[in-house]
Amino acid sequence: MEKFDSSGFPEDRDLSKTSKEEFSSAVNRQKGRVSRKLVEKNLYISKEQKKSWNEEGYILLKGFCSEKFCDQLNQEVIEIIHSIVKKEDGFSHAYAGNGHLAIREMKPNQNAKNIEDEISKLFRIHSTGSFKDFIYREDLLNILEDLLGGDIDCFLSQFIFKNPGAWGQPWHQDSSYFPFDREPQVGVWIATSKATLENGCLVVLPESHLEPLHEHLPDERENSNYGYTEIKDHDFSKEIPMLLDKGDVLIFHSFLMHKSYDNKSSERRTAMVYHFAETGTNFGDLDSPTNEWISVRGKGLLNE
Repeated sequence: MEKFDSSGFPEDRDLSKTSKEEFSSAVNRQKGRVSRKLVEKNLYISKEQKKSWNEEGYILLKGFCSEKFCDQLNQEVIEIIHSIVKKEDGFSHAYAGNGHLAIREMKPNQNAKNIEDEISKLFRIHSTGSFKDFIYREDLLNILEDLLGGDIDCFLSQFIFKNPGAWGQPWHQDSSYFPFDREPQVGVWIATSKATLENGCLVVLPESHLEPLHEHLPDERENSNYGYTEIKDHDFSKEIPMLLDKGDVLIFHSFLMHKSYDNKSSERRTAMVYHFAETGTNFGDLDSPTNEWISVRGKGLLNE
């Protein structure tokens, strides 16, 4: 089993091109897997939502979260960042503390005033505060039950800081990062600020969830973030930008191809993202240090 250091990265590895290639090689062990499971019975989602999930690979929920709740998430994440990263700390690409893992942008931000201006993502926050409250929302779990069944775990959470000047993440499929024994997993994306073309919104490729996992090559941009890989063997001309208002939620299939644009605006774009799986999912010999498995509905709750 591979060992990880206190920052959550593999021991004896740097964030060089070589390590990116090794990461890409590990991701591509999933290449060729397919997920053709469709929702047949819908107890909670509408016929239109069922059709969107089965045919397009996602469901859009307008105004699912209040602006007040989004503001609360935005405030709590800053407090967490400040609790584990100090301005006087030496430069590092990852910071771990209090069970959380913060990843710094590889691309330097020349206009950074606070440490959060230099952070790319914060992982492992769904067991605390308002982030935890959300994963137990009854209306959310009802939707997830139609997609995953009645036994549900939340295994991954990440808060995304798309600071001014930050690059977008290239085309990818989330399941390439999940070496699990079953699929799909379900992503839940909360727009905690307005997402526009200019500030680097999410972009999806409808129907791509019905395709196998594609080869993911290393992101070749200089100073691209560790762990970024890219699908290149595809026609993306039918991409759809997700122009989301604050509080909108996108629920998407883990095989759905998606990316984000660069942030060319002067304002930060933020998003809170969760990933859910069927309880009992086997993750093999190596579970990512970013994961934290928490049962939120069904039989898993009986064992807690």
